[in-house]
Amino acid sequence: MEAKRAKDELFVEALTAHRDAMYRVALTMLRSPADAEDAVSEATLSAYTHMNALRRWDAVRPWLMRITVNACHRTLRGRKREIPVESEALNDVQEAGETETPIWAYVGALPEKYSVVLQMFYGEDMSLEEIGRALRLPKGTVSSRISRGRQELRKRMEREANE
Repeated sequence: MEAKRAKDELFVEALTAHRDAMYRVALTMLRSPADAEDAVSEATLSAYTHMNALRRWDAVRPWLMRITVNACHRTLRGRKREIPVESEALNDVQEAGETETPIWAYVGALPEKYSVVLQMFYGEDMSLEEIGRALRLPKGTVSSRISRGRQELRKRMEREANE
């Protein structure tokens, strides 16, 4: 019983330390604060349920990010099955980009494969190895996506500055 309590305490500490980062990654992918909160809640429940699958507690950060990314993918798949409905209430919802700093608004507008790695690398200060573990990508792929994402970001910002 004491071992279970110790694991629960470790889980709560890890979640407290990384929940904001999980939310920011989810918001980058889903572009909706409500959907991001739902994805983080779903990821939290899933992580707690599968806590015994975590082999090393020093790898908890990329593990939580991976679970969050998976929850976001499930949400995105669900959106494809939804039928859009016109509603004045939906039009009143504030766009995520309106409250972000300009650079993060640009990052959020990039394709997901670039925006997520840039958010993790710059926003969450994750290493290439941690991002690779979280996204199940080789370190070289993560590095090239960061590089290409920065190039695309630069192009978009220059294009808008010239308009």
